[in-house]
Amino acid sequence: MFALLVAATAFAPSQPPTDPHNAINPLYKSQLDTGLPVGKDVATKLPAPTMPDGLDAAKQKAIITKLIGDDSYEDFTGNSQVAPQRLILREAVSSDPKVPIDPKNPARGVDIWFVVYGDLKWLDDEKFLDRISNSGRGEGKGTSLTVADLAKRKIVVADPKQERFGHIEFDFLDRVRIRATGRAATSKTADSVLVASEIDPRFRGDADFPNQWQSLTKDDGAVKVGAVNQWGGAGFYLKITKLAEPAGALFVEQHIVFTEPMGWFDGANLLRSKLPPVVQSNVRSMRKEWAKMAK
Repeated sequence: MFALLVAATAFAPSQPPTDPHNAINPLYKSQLDTGLPVGKDVATKLPAPTMPDGLDAAKQKAIITKLIGDDSYEDFTGNSQVAPQRLILREAVSSDPKVPIDPKNPARGVDIWFVVYGDLKWLDDEKFLDRISNSGRGEGKGTSLTVADLAKRKIVVADPKQERFGHIEFDFLDRVRIRATGRAATSKTADSVLVASEIDPRFRGDADFPNQWQSLTKDDGAVKVGAVNQWGGAGFYLKITKLAEPAGALFVEQHIVFTEPMGWFDGANLLRSKLPPVVQSNVRSMRKEWAKMAK
């Protein structure tokens, strides 16, 4: 797995000038062009999609073959709940070399690729799209913000079908409890569906839907929750692209960046050991959701 710990940009070409999502999804465009804020006056850009729209079967296969290296193309694209996935963990870098990311508050990048089977049209079902987007939340809780919730905070949404707000609460690697309010924007083309999301800084310190984290420790078997700390600087996009071959195959890629306060793991790099099995479980959960739709 970690033979692939190389720069994720090796598989992410510079943003195609004809990327259709660039024109119809401003949140996604800002993640690639301006970058995601990960500290005071510092941002990091998310990588461009590995699989652009509009490619034929041969070009799509070439991209996947390069991504998986010496591993089997047939296995990676197989219609199986336990087909392999690819994962890269990386240190995010500042979009401006003159303004580095604070080493005491580093930003991590996580890039995931795998294949599912189904019909891209299923993602027209908003409930199914929500389940797919949140399949990695595990036992966490989530709620959608209403028009009244947003109006109270003087937030106006031009198109509620494209842009939504939600609040989540979940435990990350059993060490950190996170509560955060995210803004998500969805765009669709004939070849793909893309969901971009990031923590909205306007909810920092919010009484009802705050962006915050608390440490989790065990004391005689009981979980002890630490003090509240403000948090921000996290976002991702999920792109699902129809493959020309094999029939029914969809190429899924998710690119994530988040700040990791020193208080989360006391400086220890737990992601390398803890995250791969979590990602594998989440991928299988997403495949189960697609399998349910096929029945």
